[in-house]
Amino acid sequence: MNSKKFSEAMNELDSKYVNEAIQYKSAQKKLIWMKWGATAACVCLMFIGGIMFLQNENNQIPDPDLVQVPNPIITVTSIEEMEEYLDFKVPVLDKEIKSYSVLVEDDYPAMGQIDYADGSEFRIQYGSGDISGIYGGILEKNKKINGVKVEYYKYADITYAIWEQGGFTFSYIYTNDSGAEVETIIHQFK
Repeated sequence: MNSKKFSEAMNELDSKYVNEAIQYKSAQKKLIWMKWGATAACVCLMFIGGIMFLQNENNQIPDPDLVQVPNPIITVTSIEEMEEYLDFKVPVLDKEIKSYSVLVEDDYPAMGQIDYADGSEFRIQYGSGDISGIYGGILEKNKKINGVKVEYYKYADITYAIWEQGGFTFSYIYTNDSGAEVETIIHQFK
């Protein structure tokens, strides 16, 4: 084949086929680099995993103190200790007490709670609103005691009262008809 015939044959080739051949070669080069890149990534992951495995060869258990959230409730032993935490006077009913607790919010003692042996529970906190911890109660009645509006609620077999007095909010959950106990708390807090 002489050069003239070769040149004519090359002119006969469609440029589409020439472009496909060029792209085929570059695509194969990209594929090879992708294979090598993926292999290198796998080797790196295995290397890092091996290092991490060897660092814990003594089967050390993580320290739970580093991952635990501090308990927001402080159990105290007396009303005096509770009042020291809260920095305000807490009224107490004259009946057997099961436990005293102080709830800490934002690193500050915020609410006092007294659990009585008969199952009743008293809470006090600065501010306003329902602090009973019971949601969905049905308002049964309102009553004014010494100028303080007390709301009485019922939820399932739980009866409770909530009120606000002197910049504080209160809740009292009781097991029997304890209207007199709510009145006693209100009188003590004056």
